[in-house]
Amino acid sequence: MLGIVLDILTVLFLLVLLKKCASRTKLRNAVESIGYVLSTFVAVPIAVSLGDFCYSSFYRPVVIERVRSLVETSGDVDPSVDPLERIMNGMPVVVNNGARMYHTTSGKSLAQINWLLSGDLSASSTTGDIVDLLARPVVDGVLRALFFVVVLAGCYRLLRAFYPTVEAYFYNPDRAAISPTIGMVLGAGKVLVIFLSLLSVLSLAGAVLPDYYLFRDSTYSHSFLFRLFYEDNLIMLFLGKGLSMFA
Repeated sequence: MLGIVLDILTVLFLLVLLKKCASRTKLRNAVESIGYVLSTFVAVPIAVSLGDFCYSSFYRPVVIERVRSLVETSGDVDPSVDPLERIMNGMPVVVNNGARMYHTTSGKSLAQINWLLSGDLSASSTTGDIVDLLARPVVDGVLRALFFVVVLAGCYRLLRAFYPTVEAYFYNPDRAAISPTIGMVLGAGKVLVIFLSLLSVLSLAGAVLPDYYLFRDSTYSHSFLFRLFYEDNLIMLFLGKGLSMFA
């Protein structure tokens, strides 16, 4: 039921955006669509690079020190205690919330963690490898979403400042005319970028949300638009590259 509601709300949201395009000139719609597309091309690689850098330089060392003793003593605890659950209890809340979304405690990731826990726990690289498997996809994903929003907004604002110059250069009565149908067609690029960007940010940053029913992706599995764009998203294809949930 919620999936159908999501589809209806999404269609209404897109119609509102297209209605705004219909009330603007052809030239402005074309320039805004090009501006959003160019901003996305710039924002994605910057967000990925900054997210990776911040995780490796600032977040990773702190988490490693936080769980090092839990990893190194995993072989000394009661056999009835799940070593992975014990380590996860020492992780930040966002990593625990993100485990359900990024599948860091299941599948191939779980098999690799168990293999590491069965090896030399005192090795300096073991804790780091486990942290990378559990924390990196979640933290890196949230950081990428944050930087993507900031850089996208900044780039678009910068390009928008050149609109008067572009308008003066390309101006003619036909381009300055308002045509609802053509306006919506020319503005479709902007609408698509906004829609895919919102979906990408929610997909990546959803780990910061509590594990409530309304915040689970499985809740909206019956949504046609959700299933269509959740993973097969051109922006997410590059913004989520290298994260375990998209591997």
